[in-house]
Amino acid sequence: MQIITSNELNSIENKIKLNFDRVGLILDRNSSLISAMYNCFNKQITYVPIDPSYPPSRIEKILNEAKVNTVITHKRYIEKVRDANVICIDENEYVDFDVDIAKNSISYILFTSGSTGIPKGVEVTREGLFNFIEGISSIIDFSHKKRIACLTTVSFDIFFLESIMALYKGLTVILANKEEQRNPKFMAQLIRDNAVDMVQMTPSKMQLLLNHDKELFCLKNVKEIMIGGEPFPISLLHTLQEKTTAKIYNMYGPTETTIWSTVSDLTCRDRIDIGRPIKNTEVYIVNENLSILPVGEVGEICIAGKGLAKGYVGRSDLTKEKFIYLPQKPDIRAYRTGDRGRYLPDGDLEYLGRIDNQVKIRGHRIELEEIEAYLNQFGGIKQSVVIALETSETDKVLEAFYTSSSHIETKDIISYLSLNLPDYMIPVIFKRVENFIQTTNGKIDRKRVSECIEINEENSSLKDCSTIELNNTQEKIFQIIVSNLNSEIGDVTLETDFSYTGVDSITFIKIVVDLESEFDFEFDDEMLLITAFPTIKSMIEYVETKVK
Repeated sequence: MQIITSNELNSIENKIKLNFDRVGLILDRNSSLISAMYNCFNKQITYVPIDPSYPPSRIEKILNEAKVNTVITHKRYIEKVRDANVICIDENEYVDFDVDIAKNSISYILFTSGSTGIPKGVEVTREGLFNFIEGISSIIDFSHKKRIACLTTVSFDIFFLESIMALYKGLTVILANKEEQRNPKFMAQLIRDNAVDMVQMTPSKMQLLLNHDKELFCLKNVKEIMIGGEPFPISLLHTLQEKTTAKIYNMYGPTETTIWSTVSDLTCRDRIDIGRPIKNTEVYIVNENLSILPVGEVGEICIAGKGLAKGYVGRSDLTKEKFIYLPQKPDIRAYRTGDRGRYLPDGDLEYLGRIDNQVKIRGHRIELEEIEAYLNQFGGIKQSVVIALETSETDKVLEAFYTSSSHIETKDIISYLSLNLPDYMIPVIFKRVENFIQTTNGKIDRKRVSECIEINEENSSLKDCSTIELNNTQEKIFQIIVSNLNSEIGDVTLETDFSYTGVDSITFIKIVVDLESEFDFEFDDEMLLITAFPTIKSMIEYVETKVK
């Protein structure tokens, strides 16, 4: 955790001399990242934030697509950017720039998942960001000297709100480290011990916090809770209303319209809506012909106004397809969100899901076709379909179906995908099926993919490979682990590989929290990584050593 104020960032003496206008930032979550972004924003340098955990191939695609001149990074990431002009800085080194270039209207380029397998770079303008800052500040109290927790990753556009915007408004940023981001125990401690006033998170992350701190004691002094990135379950709203005294806001908006475009104050409400547009923003509900629909009718949400991005970098075809002019509003440029919604009689907007194959999981926007594009390149796989499977009211996991002429080890597919995709885009469940059901047009019927007949793998790792009898403690540990696994994966044994179960980082931490609560101990810091436990048996053995 680090505490960062704008006073510190405005007093940097050492400056990097720049003679270029587009910089890639591949930096860890520390003061280097915040200072670089903050000063790029102030000096009108276009920056491209990239998560250091991305595979090298994806980083290369992003740098090429964005036509980045130079990358600022730490020494440990040089191998990921070998073909770029690199400036290495020390960890936690504050960064400012001495610039001798034209001022840019594009503030940053943020890459989201693309259906072709190539990430899409959204060009976000300074005008849009300043409009966002003013619009959100007129609805939510971003008072000078408040303290805000920065919990999201740099690859989310909402990172801007809880870091750069917060500093611009004079707030103190409490920057969570990786452990505080993903472990609810440390997250709760960060919020509580640093007297945090404001938090912003997805419903999934809030639910994770709730699983650990069932009475939400860590939020007792929080004044504003901003929820967004995924549909907001009514049950979670009721819990927040009951257990906190904070203002509760539901936020909505795609990257292409600059972070949040609508806000709803749900503090005293008994329904979920996404509220009304922020300043200088218009929202239209249209049908397939782009005709504006009346109040109450469901259609596609289109957003217009100052928040619109310039478009997609290097993708004029896609920009033209998604940024359109409505027939009834020929002078107004609008973005087609691909979301379904309607206006309610009182003037508020209601979000009703996606109309295409893009999904959001724990706030990450994912094009399912991008994952399929890589699956279809894997040797032996003929066709594939990826769906988002709901595992709870607040959570989903990616499930991949594929056809192949012979058995393929799941771990081999995962290893391949991990070379090309971020962790959050790798499915947790894989099913080999006989064939896909087709529509009358001869296309795969995505709506019926779960009905496809799964092939019974004789060599599957689901087979019982252990007849060891467990003692009471071992059995209790085993049951806690298994109870957190997705029921779709079938039977598991002591020797089952964690990679086979598809456990993601959030589920893994939930297992850790449940085990700590049951047996009253704490995992060692170096054991808070899923890679520390290759099998379920290895985790049971570790916990046994901690149980007195």
